[in-house]
Amino acid sequence: MKSPATGLTDLPTEILVLIFSCLPVPDLLACKAVNQSIYTIISDCVSLQYKTELHKACALDNEKCALSYSEKLSMLQKREEAWSNCRPTFHRVVPLNFTPGSVYDFSSAVYLLGDHTRLQLHSLRLPRQADDVPQWSLFPSDDHRHIVDFGINLHEHDLIAVVTAELCVQPTSSTPMLSIDLSLRQFSTGHHHPLAKLPSIHVTVSELRYGSPSINLEIVGKYLALVTTFFRNTNSKCIVTLYEWQTGRVVMDINGNPESYSGVVFVSEDIILLPNTETRALELWKIPDSYEDPPSAPLRQLALPRLMPHNVLRFISCRGEPNPTGVNSVHRDSDRPFHYNPLDSIVLLHLRVNGINLSSLFTIFVHRRSLLNLLPPHASFVDIDIEKPVPWSEWAPPITFCIDLGGGVPSRWITTTCGQRFVVLPNPTPDDSVEPEVNEDDFRRKPRTIVVFDFNPHNLRQVERELEEDPDAKTTKVASRERRVMEGQEIFAEDIVSCLPYVAAATTQAYRLDGVLMDEDRILGLQTDFEGHIKYVEVFHFA
Repeated sequence: MKSPATGLTDLPTEILVLIFSCLPVPDLLACKAVNQSIYTIISDCVSLQYKTELHKACALDNEKCALSYSEKLSMLQKREEAWSNCRPTFHRVVPLNFTPGSVYDFSSAVYLLGDHTRLQLHSLRLPRQADDVPQWSLFPSDDHRHIVDFGINLHEHDLIAVVTAELCVQPTSSTPMLSIDLSLRQFSTGHHHPLAKLPSIHVTVSELRYGSPSINLEIVGKYLALVTTFFRNTNSKCIVTLYEWQTGRVVMDINGNPESYSGVVFVSEDIILLPNTETRALELWKIPDSYEDPPSAPLRQLALPRLMPHNVLRFISCRGEPNPTGVNSVHRDSDRPFHYNPLDSIVLLHLRVNGINLSSLFTIFVHRRSLLNLLPPHASFVDIDIEKPVPWSEWAPPITFCIDLGGGVPSRWITTTCGQRFVVLPNPTPDDSVEPEVNEDDFRRKPRTIVVFDFNPHNLRQVERELEEDPDAKTTKVASRERRVMEGQEIFAEDIVSCLPYVAAATTQAYRLDGVLMDEDRILGLQTDFEGHIKYVEVFHFA
């Protein structure tokens, strides 16, 4: 006698959960529509719920975290809800106990700020709970060396790379010289990094009269990208150097014309984005493997909008956070339950345009994944016309969001994105009804709400549903899928079309701040004195 046929739902629930856990989330959601039994199994399983919510948040699970799925799910849902409503879970003011300088970095719940002497770095581990008391600490440094800039990679390598300058004597020159060097330190100890074969790498030598170079530094996996620019020396080339930081080996050198390169973004572990101010194009370069020769040209050039003849593109600054990780890397030094997926994160590009009686900050947002999709399959690289940049109108409109922030928004703070979010303080609108307060230092600033843009398509759909059910939510939230056209007017010689959808939410309270920064869980509000020095930091926590 034949046994009766066994259907999928006749399998034990544990087996079904194991099967469903192997499916991509879109397929998992499709399975919920099969019948009520499967719908119930998937809906009641905490691990599958967590997997679904990770997908919607464009986040990755950290398997090193020992929390249960239910704890991780609760934390993820609460964080996303807080960000969606732009409503921090707690707010803390942290004053400075030193006179700050201009070099800084902010990532992985650590805010690093140099002092005015440029000889020391101060670090602030930011609070995770409302009752945490954050304290500034001094990072060990070489007291005799001038800190030019630095970069960090904390979760992946517990690494801080510090670029320093020191007076040196050259036997062949009577001109005072500066030796520019790169020191590789373990952040947790301050000592030379144990994985770095060469704890210090010599970068270049420069005449003292030209001062220290402008530095941009990013670390991903085994690579460290260093952009060195001497703005005071009009004859000096902009140099982009790719190192294997653990061995000190130079993987690739790119010599740009003066005032060409000033920043770098890792689009993936082996693809970098170099904005070129001189050619007004975004260059995508392939980092060569050990068996390949260094490339002589980028894989592809993406043209930026054409400017009116009397305008000049002064600089391009760029940022993408979090960075990709190496192929074999994990967040080994992180106890967080999850992290944003770097490929889904956005890249920010600030374009400072100057003209006659004009200074404007034009900002572009594009997903990392969209930039990678502009590259053909590896086998087709040889067919690319690398000499001719792809016109802006052919590549940018479907995948970018563009906004003219005017000339008043400070561009000195670039760490204003994380994942698919961007934080900004809108320019204040005049309000004659507001009486000035007693504090004279507040006369120069108006209270402003903090606005967070979100380019996550899942969050966009969620907010669209909320606005349909509650039209009053439009007072603090905006959802847009519209095709936006920014007329060239005085800046550009072509209309700027951008179609990337977004959500924008604002805090219900206004704050007297001069700048804002962002990481995965928090916004840092900065207030400065009349000389531009930061007086204190306001921590707005969203997790």
